[in-house]
Amino acid sequence: MTDALLDLLKYIRAETGDEPSQTEVVNALQSYFILNEIGNQIKFQRKKQVPPNPPETSSKDPFWKMNMKAGPPKNSFVRVGLFDENILEALMAVKRFVKDSGAAEPNEVEIALSLKSSFILSEIKSQIDWQRNNQQKS
Repeated sequence: MTDALLDLLKYIRAETGDEPSQTEVVNALQSYFILNEIGNQIKFQRKKQVPPNPPETSSKDPFWKMNMKAGPPKNSFVRVGLFDENILEALMAVKRFVKDSGAAEPNEVEIALSLKSSFILSEIKSQIDWQRNNQQKS
Protein backbone atom coordinates (compact mmCIF):
# COMPACT_ATOMS: atom_id res chain seq x y z
CA MET A 1 0.00 0.00 0.00
CA THR A 2 2.89 2.35 0.81
CA ASP A 3 4.35 1.80 -2.67
CA ALA A 4 0.97 2.54 -4.26
CA LEU A 5 0.63 5.80 -2.32
CA LEU A 6 4.20 6.82 -3.12
CA ASP A 7 3.58 6.04 -6.80
CA LEU A 8 0.48 8.22 -6.63
CA LEU A 9 2.46 11.15 -5.20
CA LYS A 10 5.18 10.67 -7.81
CA TYR A 11 2.68 10.48 -10.66
CA ILE A 12 0.85 13.65 -9.63
CA ARG A 13 4.12 15.51 -9.20
CA ALA A 14 5.30 14.39 -12.63
CA GLU A 15 2.01 15.41 -14.25
CA THR A 16 1.37 18.70 -12.43
CA GLY A 17 4.83 19.80 -11.32
CA ASP A 18 3.61 19.99 -7.72
CA GLU A 19 3.48 17.05 -5.32
CA PRO A 20 0.12 16.78 -3.56
CA SER A 21 -0.24 17.10 0.18
CA GLN A 22 -1.71 14.20 2.10
CA THR A 23 -4.85 16.30 2.63
CA GLU A 24 -5.29 16.64 -1.13
CA VAL A 25 -4.88 12.87 -1.55
CA VAL A 26 -7.39 12.18 1.24
CA ASN A 27 -9.94 14.57 -0.26
CA ALA A 28 -9.53 12.97 -3.67
CA LEU A 29 -9.80 9.42 -2.32
CA GLN A 30 -12.96 10.28 -0.40
CA SER A 31 -14.76 11.87 -3.35
CA TYR A 32 -17.69 9.80 -4.56
CA PHE A 33 -16.38 9.72 -8.13
CA ILE A 34 -12.98 8.30 -7.12
CA LEU A 35 -14.54 5.83 -4.66
CA ASN A 36 -16.80 4.59 -7.45
CA GLU A 37 -13.94 4.30 -9.95
CA ILE A 38 -11.73 2.42 -7.48
CA GLY A 39 -14.65 0.09 -6.76
CA ASN A 40 -15.10 -0.51 -10.49
CA GLN A 41 -11.37 -1.12 -10.90
CA ILE A 42 -11.35 -3.69 -8.07
CA LYS A 43 -14.37 -5.48 -9.58
CA PHE A 44 -12.61 -5.47 -12.95
CA GLN A 45 -9.45 -6.91 -11.38
CA ARG A 46 -11.46 -9.66 -9.74
CA LYS A 47 -13.27 -10.45 -12.97
CA LYS A 48 -9.96 -10.62 -14.87
CA GLN A 49 -8.47 -12.54 -11.94
CA VAL A 50 -5.40 -10.32 -11.70
CA PRO A 51 -2.86 -12.11 -9.51
CA PRO A 52 -3.20 -10.82 -5.93
CA ASN A 53 0.53 -10.34 -5.46
CA PRO A 54 2.17 -7.32 -7.09
CA PRO A 55 5.15 -8.14 -9.29
CA GLU A 56 8.46 -8.33 -7.52
CA THR A 57 11.02 -5.67 -8.25
CA SER A 58 13.99 -6.71 -10.32
CA SER A 59 17.50 -6.68 -8.97
CA LYS A 60 18.25 -3.81 -11.40
CA ASP A 61 16.03 -1.44 -9.40
CA PRO A 62 17.92 0.85 -7.04
CA PHE A 63 18.13 -0.44 -3.49
CA TRP A 64 17.77 2.98 -1.90
CA LYS A 65 14.66 4.87 -3.02
CA MET A 66 14.19 7.53 -0.36
CA ASN A 67 14.50 11.15 -1.33
CA MET A 68 13.83 13.29 1.73
CA LYS A 69 14.62 16.59 -0.05
CA ALA A 70 12.05 16.61 -2.85
CA GLY A 71 8.42 17.58 -2.36
CA PRO A 72 6.61 19.56 0.30
CA PRO A 73 8.15 19.42 3.79
CA LYS A 74 4.96 17.87 5.14
CA ASN A 75 5.53 14.85 2.87
CA SER A 76 9.05 14.10 4.13
CA PHE A 77 7.83 11.37 6.46
CA VAL A 78 5.71 9.84 3.69
CA ARG A 79 8.89 8.74 1.95
CA VAL A 80 9.61 6.37 4.82
CA GLY A 81 6.03 5.12 5.02
CA LEU A 82 4.62 7.38 7.74
CA PHE A 83 1.22 8.73 6.73
CA ASP A 84 -1.39 10.87 8.49
CA GLU A 85 -4.32 9.07 10.10
CA ASN A 86 -6.56 10.61 7.45
CA ILE A 87 -4.94 8.42 4.79
CA LEU A 88 -5.99 5.33 6.75
CA GLU A 89 -9.51 6.74 7.09
CA ALA A 90 -9.67 7.35 3.33
CA LEU A 91 -8.53 3.78 2.61
CA MET A 92 -11.13 2.48 5.06
CA ALA A 93 -13.74 4.55 3.20
CA VAL A 94 -12.67 2.77 -0.01
CA LYS A 95 -13.13 -0.61 1.70
CA ARG A 96 -16.57 0.35 3.02
CA PHE A 97 -17.68 1.79 -0.31
CA VAL A 98 -16.73 -1.35 -2.25
CA LYS A 99 -18.36 -3.58 0.36
CA ASP A 100 -21.52 -1.44 0.45
CA SER A 101 -21.74 -1.60 -3.35
CA GLY A 102 -22.43 -5.32 -3.08
CA ALA A 103 -18.95 -6.70 -3.65
CA ALA A 104 -16.78 -8.50 -1.13
CA GLU A 105 -14.61 -6.22 1.00
CA PRO A 106 -11.33 -5.60 -0.81
CA ASN A 107 -8.01 -6.41 0.77
CA GLU A 108 -5.00 -4.08 0.78
CA VAL A 109 -3.43 -5.72 -2.26
CA GLU A 110 -6.56 -5.16 -4.33
CA ILE A 111 -6.76 -1.52 -3.26
CA ALA A 112 -3.04 -1.00 -3.92
CA LEU A 113 -3.29 -2.55 -7.39
CA SER A 114 -6.27 -0.36 -8.21
CA LEU A 115 -4.39 2.76 -7.04
CA LYS A 116 -1.52 1.83 -9.36
CA SER A 117 -3.73 1.56 -12.45
CA SER A 118 -3.10 4.30 -14.96
CA PHE A 119 -6.79 5.16 -15.17
CA ILE A 120 -7.17 5.65 -11.40
CA LEU A 121 -3.92 7.64 -11.20
CA SER A 122 -5.19 9.92 -13.94
CA GLU A 123 -8.58 10.38 -12.29
CA ILE A 124 -7.03 11.18 -8.89
CA LYS A 125 -4.74 13.72 -10.58
CA SER A 126 -7.77 15.33 -12.21
CA GLN A 127 -9.57 15.43 -8.87
CA ILE A 128 -6.58 17.10 -7.19
CA ASP A 129 -6.30 19.59 -10.09
CA TRP A 130 -9.98 20.40 -9.58
CA GLN A 131 -9.42 20.88 -5.82
CA ARG A 132 -6.49 23.20 -6.45
CA ASN A 133 -8.37 25.28 -9.02
CA ASN A 134 -11.38 25.69 -6.71
CA GLN A 135 -9.12 26.82 -3.83
CA GLN A 136 -7.53 29.45 -6.06
CA LYS A 137 -10.97 30.76 -7.11
CA SER A 138 -12.15 31.13 -3.51
